[in-house]
Amino acid sequence: MPEFLLPKIKPKVIDSIIRRNDIIGKIAGINLKPIDFNDEYEFKEYLDAIIRLKGDENYTGLFIEGYKDLSKESIFRIEEFTNMKISDGENIKITNLPLIMKEICNRMKTNLEEKEILVISDNKEKIKALIKGISKDIRFITAIGCEKDNDEIYEYILEETGLSLFYPSNIKRILGNYSIIINLIGNLQIDFSKVRKNCIIFDFGNGIHLSHKRTLPFIKDFAFALNDLSIEENIWMEGMVLSSLAESLIGGNMKGIRYLYCEDNYYTIEDYVKSFINIKGNF
Repeated sequence: MPEFLLPKIKPKVIDSIIRRNDIIGKIAGINLKPIDFNDEYEFKEYLDAIIRLKGDENYTGLFIEGYKDLSKESIFRIEEFTNMKISDGENIKITNLPLIMKEICNRMKTNLEEKEILVISDNKEKIKALIKGISKDIRFITAIGCEKDNDEIYEYILEETGLSLFYPSNIKRILGNYSIIINLIGNLQIDFSKVRKNCIIFDFGNGIHLSHKRTLPFIKDFAFALNDLSIEENIWMEGMVLSSLAESLIGGNMKGIRYLYCEDNYYTIEDYVKSFINIKGNF
């Protein structure tokens, strides 16, 4: 059929996702051509298609390939209309981040407690959750990005964890102090020429940030092997499952991350350390 005759919207369930003999999700196609989410008619057709695919099932999570390209408003409307949450994998990242940082340090024969960590976020609830989640084995945390909420965040973290946050007056002057940077925002503005060359950067923002020649490859996401999640293989899913999809299917408390996603590749923690940190030197 000529492309111009193809409908833009054609929802169809093409497979089931099976875990331990239970169906935990559907794999579906919705649009045969790109959707203009700024076009109200197309957007409404897209939403209606999701509802038709959902049917009477009580699904609460929704994974959309390429969801990071959607605006916050579009995501909100989809979630509100479908009564399903589009997960960004944040809970899995927070749950596993301290374990991964600790394992990296153990492999480098260094102590995580001695490392200075910079956390960047413009969302006070996210920065609270992240710092609380990683606080157990960390003594030195600097936070930037939520300056108007600094007092509230400081008091919350102090009460919940006993940690005192540091808020710098000029972050550029002290960027070289940090062994680990954790970014949660899309418009990351950092002069990477000032970052120490062996600094580990977890870049969980939605923006496109390219590793600087001075830095290690940015860790963009965490991943499970499909088998680690006890999910049956199918032709539609890759052997690796990134945090957003894993959280949509199983929830945000899943531990046991074995793979780091960076530079469009998957690395075990051991391979990442051997391939990059050992080359750059201790940190």
